[in-house]
Amino acid sequence: MTTIANPTSLVTDTITVFVRELRPVLRNPFSVIFTMVQPLFFLALFAPLLPGDSTLQWFVPGIVVMSCLFGTSTTGSNLLYEIQTGSHERMLVSPLRRPALIIGRALKEIVPMLAQTVLLILVTVPFGFELYPLGALLGLLILSVFCVGLGALSYTLALASKNQEWMFWGVQQTLIFPLLLLAGMMLRSRVAPRGCGRCRSSIR
Repeated sequence: MTTIANPTSLVTDTITVFVRELRPVLRNPFSVIFTMVQPLFFLALFAPLLPGDSTLQWFVPGIVVMSCLFGTSTTGSNLLYEIQTGSHERMLVSPLRRPALIIGRALKEIVPMLAQTVLLILVTVPFGFELYPLGALLGLLILSVFCVGLGALSYTLALASKNQEWMFWGVQQTLIFPLLLLAGMMLRSRVAPRGCGRCRSSIR
């Protein structure tokens, strides 16, 4: 008499994929620190040029969001590499549920984002950045949900492009830069050019 094992739950499969994707980051934490080079350059080069005494209060959150946009939107390239090398096919024949493969990967994007945010705060607090714990926690919660959604979108784009790597990077670059420039995260709407009053009113 043979017994059929109960299928694993979606939560368990998601945790399994999450741990699998997180292990390379934990084994090589320097990769997270290396990705901080660009945000730190932005802070060092542009923060002293911006007017106002409270520049860091809006510029640092903008840098965090920028890092989130660039980091999570390119994560699909890892899945694209696994598809090209055939390792993703071996994951598909495993008993893991298909949605868990995407959800677990997307949830992994929260960890590098939180690590980068903590490093940015530690660097900027000595220079006058004021941290409000309650607002910071709420902002990180919203940003974490955004990271999961953008990471899932990036993985979906990787699945759609498959062996056409140029298509993935073409769509990613086409979407990310207008989103970055038009979102107002690097320039407050109140300091926008006065000749674009309708644009300023719509942003507010």
